[in-house]
Amino acid sequence: MISENGLMSVGEVGGKRERTRALLLLSSAQQFAKHGYNGVSIDLLAKAAKLSKGALYDHFKSKEDIYIQSTSHYLVSVLKTIKPSDVEKGLNAEQALFLYLGKFLELLHNDWVARRLVLRVITESTGENVQAIARKVLTEPFEYTASLLSAFRPELDAEEHLFSFYCNAILREDFKGVIGALSPNVGALTDSDALLDHFRKVWA
Repeated sequence: MISENGLMSVGEVGGKRERTRALLLLSSAQQFAKHGYNGVSIDLLAKAAKLSKGALYDHFKSKEDIYIQSTSHYLVSVLKTIKPSDVEKGLNAEQALFLYLGKFLELLHNDWVARRLVLRVITESTGENVQAIARKVLTEPFEYTASLLSAFRPELDAEEHLFSFYCNAILREDFKGVIGALSPNVGALTDSDALLDHFRKVWA
């Protein structure tokens, strides 16, 4: 059984070892989302999961290994919940594009762990960390939406425009106060519908 955010509850995973690993993955993702990579220690991860450091090292090689695996696992799981259905694949490029982007915005709004993990991956991780997670998690949705925008508006640089969209989407929730103070017009785009409407006009 999958919960609303696409993650199995710990009690629904197989044997004891699998349950322990699932607990560590979920608990660690929450801690990295809350405190960032540099704000988390092995002691904190073990304490949050109510396990010993030995149990943690039985499943992962290092803090970096835990970070990459827990962040990737969480984001892969939640992004699966907005993957295009067979019906959506039959829509035209414009409809499919804005439907997916709308679901992505809703996901970030409703799931603070996912939003903060993506934000921290972009702003705080080392180059190797970002590359490992991006390859596993972010490449597919970016390439999917880039292909749709290219089909919808072939004269645009799809990757550049979508980079702008995703940066706005990821940053808006946590920086809305600052953005609104510095630029009221841009600050108004912190609302999901307003952000989508803005890009509809840009890509019209």
